[in-house]
Amino acid sequence: MSNIEPQGSHRIHRPDTHALLSSRVSVFGERGEKLFTKKRRPSLLLNVVGLTLTVVGIGIAISGVVDAIDGGPDVAALLITGIITSIVGAIMWQRTVAPKQIRVLDVFTTVTLAWVTIAAVGAIPYLVTGHFTRVDDALFEAMSGFTTTGATVTPDIEATSKGLLFWRSMTQWMGGMGVIVLVVAVLPTVGSGGMSLLEAEAPGPTGDRLTPRVRETARRLWGVYVGFTLLMAAAYFAAGMSMYDAVSHSFTTVSTGGFSPYQGSFGHFESALLEWICIVGMLLAGGSFTLYWRALRGNVKPLLRSTEFHVYLAFVGAVALWAFVTSGNNGGQPTGFRDALFTAASTVTTTGYVATEYGLWSQTAQSLLLIALPLGAMAGSTAGGIKLLRVMAVSSFAHREALKHLHPKLVRPVRVGNASLSDDVAGKVVGFLMLALVIFGGGSFAIAATGPDLITSFSASATALGNVGPGLGLLDHTGDFTVIPPTGRWIATLQMLLGRLEIYPVILALSVVTLRIPKRVLPRRRSR
Repeated sequence: MSNIEPQGSHRIHRPDTHALLSSRVSVFGERGEKLFTKKRRPSLLLNVVGLTLTVVGIGIAISGVVDAIDGGPDVAALLITGIITSIVGAIMWQRTVAPKQIRVLDVFTTVTLAWVTIAAVGAIPYLVTGHFTRVDDALFEAMSGFTTTGATVTPDIEATSKGLLFWRSMTQWMGGMGVIVLVVAVLPTVGSGGMSLLEAEAPGPTGDRLTPRVRETARRLWGVYVGFTLLMAAAYFAAGMSMYDAVSHSFTTVSTGGFSPYQGSFGHFESALLEWICIVGMLLAGGSFTLYWRALRGNVKPLLRSTEFHVYLAFVGAVALWAFVTSGNNGGQPTGFRDALFTAASTVTTTGYVATEYGLWSQTAQSLLLIALPLGAMAGSTAGGIKLLRVMAVSSFAHREALKHLHPKLVRPVRVGNASLSDDVAGKVVGFLMLALVIFGGGSFAIAATGPDLITSFSASATALGNVGPGLGLLDHTGDFTVIPPTGRWIATLQMLLGRLEIYPVILALSVVTLRIPKRVLPRRRSR
């Protein structure tokens, strides 16, 4: 609106609401200010948590509709829970606004508490429907869903209503989407400090913006995610799944979550065609969504020339070949190549689907699966784990340090493919990997102290921290986390959160309470 007035006219002071209505209004507002109310309380935490709960409530209500279509018993419980959650979230979001000044620590704290909140709220449907009677079991299932881990404490999956199982699958789809959208989209819109989470994720394509506007970048990544989901649902349906199964499995394939409405997981269908479709879907979900967008726009070279992409595919192929060759050795049960490839793709991408009895493979074959459990796929994907890009960076760093023993004055950058990493970034990656190893080892022995054997405990720690789901020992294709005592499951629940949020946000959020870091030592960022 022009500020130039006709000569002789009188200036009229209009309320801000009039100016708002006369301009182009977005549902989300420019930064959330002046939306529906003139005064909103500055609170980054309540604003983000409120918007997140609104979305979660809608998901719960949709699950209630699915149960109503099926004629299930949980319609009222799911619908009422979803509506109440959405109303509470909408009020929180509508009454608050992101403050102008945001500390980097505020961003990490908000993300951590938002994830804890949605896990707690996501556990409510399991309790109000009577699926679980213990709060810790419901929280474990919800945290496993939102973090796309896929571990379960549901002993009889097929006895559960379709509406609640649909919610179970939707938590994983929301969680997989959350890693991209919450980190790449929501945080940068409330402050430039939000991009620090991308730096913690991994150095490389995850930190790149597809456009100068971060919000536009988020929309494009969202479009790839939703389009991929629709494509997988259509492929599953065309290959013989029911519409319900196709949508449920598309949610958990694209998010690399692995929940299935059947006790036998993906092996329930006993279909080679469906398994091949799933293999392709898991491999694609383990790739970088940023590179996919560029490929869809006609710029395929970054994807084809990505060293990480080549290493990723080679790693899956190597694990599959190793399992195929060694599964029958030492008294194990031999497996076909499709089963070996399916298990390798499911493990490396941290999806966690089960299509074969890999617990009957030889110890040699299972040992490689244990190593692959926490590694993960590409940075910028929905997969969990420490990511192959970090492994490549640490390998290059170690190679350089080894050469320095021979040539002390050697000047050589840490390289990942054709990209060079600064010593500062390389140091962060090494620090992250060491911290992950400490959490993995400490978690393993802590779980073992609750009763399980070492193989089960080590795999429980690896599968929880890597957000994979299935494990080895008592957690193989026939088991679930009910074999782990409640105390051990609490440890695994914390590890799932640490693994999905890349450790640092959780630790920094805890420091707010335990260390009480003074504000003067923390940088502040102005929101854009």
